[in-house]
Amino acid sequence: MGRGFELNLTEEGVFLVIAPGESVSVSDVVSELKDKGITNYDGGAMSRALEEKLGTPVRVAEALESREADFRLKISDDALKCEMWYIPEEGTAPHPTMEMVKGFMVARGVVYGHDEEIIMKMLNTPIRREWVVTSAGSAPKNGKDAKIDYKVDLNVLKPRAVGDKVDMKELGTVINVIKGQEIAEKIPVVPGVDGVSLMGKKISAYMGKDKNLPTGKGTTVSEDKLHLYAEYDGNLLIKDGKLSVNPVFEVKGDVDYGVGNIDFIGPVTIQGSVREGFEVSSGSDLIVNGVVEGALLTSKGSTTIKVGIRGTGKAKITSKGDVNAGYIDQAFVRSDSNINVAEAIWHSDIGARGVITAMGAKKGQIVGGHVQAGNEVVCEVLGSEMGTRTEVTVGELPELAEERKRSEENVRQFEDQLEKIEANVTFLKGLQDNGTLTPDKQEVLAKITKAKFQLKAQYDVTKKRLAELEGEREKSKSDGCVRVKNVCYSGVTITIRGIRYLVRENHKFARFVYDDGEVKVKSFD
Repeated sequence: MGRGFELNLTEEGVFLVIAPGESVSVSDVVSELKDKGITNYDGGAMSRALEEKLGTPVRVAEALESREADFRLKISDDALKCEMWYIPEEGTAPHPTMEMVKGFMVARGVVYGHDEEIIMKMLNTPIRREWVVTSAGSAPKNGKDAKIDYKVDLNVLKPRAVGDKVDMKELGTVINVIKGQEIAEKIPVVPGVDGVSLMGKKISAYMGKDKNLPTGKGTTVSEDKLHLYAEYDGNLLIKDGKLSVNPVFEVKGDVDYGVGNIDFIGPVTIQGSVREGFEVSSGSDLIVNGVVEGALLTSKGSTTIKVGIRGTGKAKITSKGDVNAGYIDQAFVRSDSNINVAEAIWHSDIGARGVITAMGAKKGQIVGGHVQAGNEVVCEVLGSEMGTRTEVTVGELPELAEERKRSEENVRQFEDQLEKIEANVTFLKGLQDNGTLTPDKQEVLAKITKAKFQLKAQYDVTKKRLAELEGEREKSKSDGCVRVKNVCYSGVTITIRGIRYLVRENHKFARFVYDDGEVKVKSFD
């Protein structure tokens, strides 16, 4: 009797008991009667009970006709949600229990996912005539397929757009990778989780498909099988869904619009020719089995062009290592080492820091153009019977001479700057030693000390390079000569150590050397 009154429903009627001394309102009692479905109450009897507060039962209504509680179920189409509509009992019918409700649902096939807390709340709530979710199944959780995350842009394997046009020479033929570079990562499969319906039946989830890393030749896999790395520097290839790394880039045919320009980190081999207007850059040795037309070739190793260079004044070949060619015709060629030609050099601009040789089974001729070598030029025939203008220079190459001059100037500037900085450092350290160095001067000292070390590092690098250039210069002075095994025709100009010599008559088996301030002709050997 926590509210000061209670209602007792019996077969003889409905009795109201008011606790003595309690203050109970009519509205509280009427509300409770209506909640229990009692509307035919005796207002006079109820008023007397409220006034007298005797603590004894007062009959305020006829006995209700007993009716058991009524339940209705609604199950979702996916069998994952069960809703219940509850109509409370009337009269002396028993109040439903948890077991009764669960039994009712089980009898109708709902055996899984009962929420007892919600069911109890529904049974104990005065107003219950509404749909309430009392049971829920477990929805399946679909898995996710494993996938491969490519760490290298594979979209480069298509023509490159330049503005609103497409450059068909830039076909993205090469994908350069370096040793140890990650080229792909596997995102593992996320397994699915099966669900359970209200009827206790399994609802199968999509479990996700696994896939392996696209391993191929020249690749290595991490211990956890999730990362794929390049085994060495090379070209990344994609074939049949596999990734492989080839340390050599090989073109089976010509370098043309079907292949595009090539820029490769390692050695390049071209079985055919390099057509006019195309570019090939190799990070190591470069081999062309055919002809190089008016193309641009650069190599950080040696360059071999087995047939020859037909440059038409457009070809430009630069190489860190030797350049070997069948012939060179109307081309610009530079080598940081030697140039070796089997047949002839015609009307070209040729330069090598070492030796230029045109000697072979045929003629080994140098005619027309300008040939420059750091140490020596050797050929079978120099010039032509027609007196074609042919220039040969032996000694320091012009570009190296220019670099040497720049290096000398840089060394002088560095020395001047270092001298000034050293004077300032000495002055500020003197202040520091006698305790008069202010905080702002301390900051200046720190900055110029740092600048001194940076400048000294640049000075050392430049000084070392200058020493290398001086060494090459001295070597060219001692070794520089031009040797012609067969005939040197008149009209050829030979310059050795800055001394220019015009050949006015044919010389056979001749060697042109610097001797006592002039160029002299001696025997070939």
